[in-house]
Amino acid sequence: MPVDLVPPLPLRDHHERALARVRERVAADPSAIGLLLAGSIAHGFASEYADVDVLVIVTHDEYTRRAAAGRLAAASADDTDYPGGYVDAKYLDLELLGDIAARGSEPARFAFQDARIVLDDTGELPTRLAAIVRYPSEGVDDRTERFCAQLLAWRWYHTQALDKQSRYLELLSLQKLVLFTCRVVLAENRMLYPFHKWMLRVTESAARRPDELMASIDELLAGPEHEVVDRHVRTVIRFAGHDPDELDRRWG
Repeated sequence: MPVDLVPPLPLRDHHERALARVRERVAADPSAIGLLLAGSIAHGFASEYADVDVLVIVTHDEYTRRAAAGRLAAASADDTDYPGGYVDAKYLDLELLGDIAARGSEPARFAFQDARIVLDDTGELPTRLAAIVRYPSEGVDDRTERFCAQLLAWRWYHTQALDKQSRYLELLSLQKLVLFTCRVVLAENRMLYPFHKWMLRVTESAARRPDELMASIDELLAGPEHEVVDRHVRTVIRFAGHDPDELDRRWG
């Protein structure tokens, strides 16, 4: 029996109207067996005029046909009635959901985090979503140590950038330092890494993080003296439970 669920988060009226129209279209399509609201609206990050991101679950045969034709994504303004609005649809099948649950990267998993089930003809989507968004705790200590080692490596590249007066290398090293700072904090909180678009916003929401972390990241991005970079790196590595000098000896 089909399961028809209303998203539990409040939607702006124009987003709700668009989603209702999409749901009507999907419900009338015999090859569609589920509909998820995803993207910035589901995550709670959406601006007033954000597009509506949906994931349409189709039968395996339909997915195979769409994949062969290169039709696994579609964008249309037909179902929206607000300035610049459109619906961005991605098409998946249950087999692909299983693959993501088994082997998906953290950004792939994060794409389903907070996803809202709008329509479910399978009765399986709650269980499958729970498996996808589970944090991959296996090997997390080793991953965190590698992220800390990356902080040490990019700290060294920062010194090289200053010595060689290479603005490119300086900017690259600072960006990498921010990246691996966030990877450490997210891993310590068992939070999925969302890739670059939402990385700082998600990291800021972490319950456990070094004091004044976001201010320190802002300082890094402004291009500080190397002493500031060194202090930041040491703080983050200690936060992860490692001694910076001992880790540097092992990874240097």
